Amino acid sequence: MFNRLLKVFFVLIIIASCSKREDFLTGSDEEIYNLIVKEIDKKKKYLVLNHTDFSLLEDMITTLQIRYPYSSYTREAYLLSGNVAFKQKKYALAINEYSEFIKNQVNHPKRDYATFRILKSHSMLMSGKDKNVDPAKDIIDIYATLSAVYKSTEYMPETEQIYKKAQRYILKRGIYIANYYVKKGEFSSALGRLNNTETLIPNLVRNSEEAQYLIALSQIKTLKDADKLTLINFYKKKFPESDFIEDLENLL
Repeated sequence: MFNRLLKVFFVLIIIASCSKREDFLTGSDEEIYNLIVKEIDKKKKYLVLNHTDFSLLEDMITTLQIRYPYSSYTREAYLLSGNVAFKQKKYALAINEYSEFIKNQVNHPKRDYATFRILKSHSMLMSGKDKNVDPAKDIIDIYATLSAVYKSTEYMPETEQIYKKAQRYILKRGIYIANYYVKKGEFSSALGRLNNTETLIPNLVRNSEEAQYLIALSQIKTLKDADKLTLINFYKKKFPESDFIEDLENLL
C-alpha cells in the first residue's frame, strides 16, 4: 500500500513539473530571468523535494537568449550559466562561463562579481584530491591584477581570505615536494622547487623556518662552494628557536 502511494506521489510530482516547465518558459524577459535566479538560489530542504532543476535552468537560459537576444537580462547569460555550473560543483566549467561573461560584457556592472566567482571557483578546485597547485597560482595571478575599484567592493574581504589560503597552499605543497626530493637525495630538485615557490610567494618562503632549512640544506648539499658556516649562522640568527638547527649543525 505504501509503495503504491509513493508511486502516485512521484507521478503527481512529474505532472506538476511538466506544467511548471511550460509556465517557466513563457513570460517576459524579466520574469524568466527572475525565475532563473530563484531556481539557482533554491535551497534543498528534503531528500526528494526542492532540488534545483538543472535541466530546467538550461532550458530557461536558452529561452532567454533566443526570445530576447537584445535584453539587458540576456547579457547575463554567461554569468547565469557560471552560477549553474558552480552549484553543480563543475568549477572548471564555471570559470570558463564567468570568463566569457567578462570578455563579452566589457562595461557590465557585474564584472567584479564574475571575477570574485572565478576566484571562488579556483579556491574550490584547490581543494581537489589531485593536489594540483595551478588553481592556487591562478588565484595569485588574478589577485595581482585586481583593480582599485574591485578592492573597494564587498567581495574584497573574502578575496583576501582566498588569496591567503592560496599562498599557504603553495607554501605547503612546495615544502612537501621539497621534502620528498630530500628524502630521495635529490637536493638540486628540492632547491629548484623551493626557488620556484619563492618566486610566487617570496615573503612566506623567506619567513618559513622549514622552507629556509630545506633551502640551506639543499644549497650545502648541492653547491660545491657553499659556505656552510655562513649559511647555518644566517639560519640560526633568523630562526633561533628552530628545531632544524641541530640538523644543520651536524653538517659541519
